[in-house]
Amino acid sequence: MYIIPDIVQLKLNKNFDIAYSILQDILALKCPDIRKIETLYGSQKSHVIRELMKDFIGRYLDGAKRIRPHNPDSPMEITLARKAVEKNPDYQKVHSSILLNKIPEIRHLEIFYGEYSKSVQDVIRLYVNLNLKRKCEIGAASHLNRVGAVVFQLRMNNPGAHDYSAAAMLHDSIEDLVKLKRKPDGRLDTDSYNSFIEKYIPEQLQAAVKILTNHYNIILSYILDILEEEDKAYTLKNILGELEKIAALKYRELSGYAEKMHKIFRKAETEGNLIEALRWECYKNLYLEGISKETSSRKDHRVYEIKGVDLSDNSHGKGSLSIDARIRNINKNLMWGVKGYSMESTWKPFNAHIQEVMEDAYQSAEYLILSDLLQPHSSADFVMSALLKILKMEDVFYI
Repeated sequence: MYIIPDIVQLKLNKNFDIAYSILQDILALKCPDIRKIETLYGSQKSHVIRELMKDFIGRYLDGAKRIRPHNPDSPMEITLARKAVEKNPDYQKVHSSILLNKIPEIRHLEIFYGEYSKSVQDVIRLYVNLNLKRKCEIGAASHLNRVGAVVFQLRMNNPGAHDYSAAAMLHDSIEDLVKLKRKPDGRLDTDSYNSFIEKYIPEQLQAAVKILTNHYNIILSYILDILEEEDKAYTLKNILGELEKIAALKYRELSGYAEKMHKIFRKAETEGNLIEALRWECYKNLYLEGISKETSSRKDHRVYEIKGVDLSDNSHGKGSLSIDARIRNINKNLMWGVKGYSMESTWKPFNAHIQEVMEDAYQSAEYLILSDLLQPHSSADFVMSALLKILKMEDVFYI
């Protein structure tokens, strides 16, 4: 039975079953029975908490949706591959070097990346020299190596080749290591982008790595740098103006991405942090859709599958993220799975990985809610926090 470690740990709480029952009632748009709430929070707080739940359900939750069923028989191929590869001595050598901010030896890299090992080593060297870190403060290349090694462990490579594991290892390299600049005449300079790809990404892998690259983030970061240099506010109007300039240049690739961003941003209804809202608009409306279309046109779903391994790895390390970042990660995983199913692939491993990533997202969402419901102090505050999280993850809980 598929169950994430977080839920296993939470089940040790003696009140887990009653909290889970309350969650199921809320999702079914039923106000939980007062006796359940008293069992969890005591008689002195129960009536206030029940009124909170009743008011919230009536005001915010849409009764037209159907609860998403669990898939307890979901495969665990990605999870088991991640566990298995950690026992590989060559993986241990490579990964410990990265964690110590050192360059792994070619002979250990060759097990996973074969003919592309020198390129992989060169990219790792850039990460090490720049001392790039993830939010948890470990070396950023550790994530790339885990994704690449898990793709290898899943036997996604064709016999005698290492194209997919190497592309997986390099999947974030363009976004992490390329910083777009402006020419003296004010136009976008693409030299750094083109030269990085030519120098560090082997020709056979360039198409796959570009497909996996979130070019929308690269362009938005460039625009924010320009606005900062010119002492202009981060407003939607100013961002749209810069996108128009990039689109007008008719660069082979980047202008096309800018045009798509401009079209989406004009219609976007943004709330809260504008920049984060725009990044999310790009992700859900452009980035995943782009990977899906490109891989379908190539009749090769393996590149889209690599993105699933990437998302699974991010979910595996979600404990170091903020709550908002964890919720985004969960929503991303669910979206990847839904989009994957729409591709109607008959490739069984691909569909198995979709099931796994979606079930992981579902259980991770439940964990966030249940953790709040099981808090013994400031109970009303945590209950309201749980209810608000349900709203943010409606697409996970409902079909």
